[in-house]
Amino acid sequence: MTEPASADALKRFSRKHIPWLYYVRQPLFLLCSLAFIILYAFLLPSKEDTSAFFFYLNLYSFLTLLLGWTVVILGDSDKSELVKMGVAFFLIFMLGALFYRFSGADWGRLAHFFFNFPIMKGSWHVLFRGLRTTLILSVCSFFSCIFVGLLIAIIRDFNYKSINLLITVYVDVFRSIPVIVLMVVLFFTFPFFGIYLNSYLTTFTALTLSYGAYTAETFRAGMETVSSGQIEAARSLGLSRWKTLQKVTIPQAIPIVIPVLTGNMIAMTKDTAIASIVATPELLKSARELYTAKTSPTPLICAAIIFLAVLLPMVRLVNHMETRVNKSGPHY
Repeated sequence: MTEPASADALKRFSRKHIPWLYYVRQPLFLLCSLAFIILYAFLLPSKEDTSAFFFYLNLYSFLTLLLGWTVVILGDSDKSELVKMGVAFFLIFMLGALFYRFSGADWGRLAHFFFNFPIMKGSWHVLFRGLRTTLILSVCSFFSCIFVGLLIAIIRDFNYKSINLLITVYVDVFRSIPVIVLMVVLFFTFPFFGIYLNSYLTTFTALTLSYGAYTAETFRAGMETVSSGQIEAARSLGLSRWKTLQKVTIPQAIPIVIPVLTGNMIAMTKDTAIASIVATPELLKSARELYTAKTSPTPLICAAIIFLAVLLPMVRLVNHMETRVNKSGPHY
């Protein structure tokens, strides 16, 4: 029997040779090339040992090999995520090592000036007291924003035109005003009207007004993801508009908006740092006072490390929740 014409066409256009990239992606080749890259890194000459031309030629050749090796692995769909993560960290390490070796920076002086941690002895409690103030302000403002945002989203859902106009003005205005400007206005302008807010209340009010507008839009977007068919079915069963919100719309919207709300809390925690402009004794203000007292920026570096230790797990939590929400799919 003769093969069909489609089979002949398939043979004509099929590969007769294994592509060269197949050999490049083999573990043995990758390990040998990795050993060569590491050896090349140790043999790289310094600026003093050779001319500028050969120095930059060697440096650019090494970077080309390093980036090409990492691209081959990171672009290989057959490689596991663990291997790709290890390669990514290796790339970062090698680039950092090159910068450390050839940047010409005075690393000893830099470390003494910015990372002189012994001068912090007996002063860490000042930073942790500021961290406590930061966390209290951010947590209280966060729950206040949830209350304000959810209330506005519910009122807007009832679709009263006059009230919705006021809500739209509030949301647009406070999403447009920087938080630092809002703090200054509240702290320095309100006393002329006989209203005196201390630094804590000023920070709390400014964060609530500003992020409450963002939270209202977040809840509105989450509630709009609920299909109109479910809402119409609930109304046809005799549920009032409030009961429909309570039993159908809000329970389905909350899982969708949780990652966004957590992201807002992270941003809010960082924005408490600008509260030092109204003399709120939060973490950054405490670090600045230590910076002035010790004439060293090390306290500011310590404050940055504390922010990282607190917020980095929250960032990973947000990414994890977003992944779970995306996997769960739309709510119908």
